[in-house]
Amino acid sequence: MNDDTQSMVSRCDATTCRFNEDMNCTAGQIEVSMSGQTAQCLTFAPADAMNESQSARADN
Repeated sequence: MNDDTQSMVSRCDATTCRFNEDMNCTAGQIEVSMSGQTAQCLTFAPADAMNESQSARADN
């Protein structure tokens, strides 16, 4: 596998995520896992939680 290959998030439909700006992900990096046949973003953080924590990963 080529180390120069990068994957990009082209669209984010999680409108309640603090990293979503006009359907674009602004997180520095994300973590994704599979739940059955559905990809799940583990970086999701509710927009109203911005003042509670500045971490880029949601552990809940």
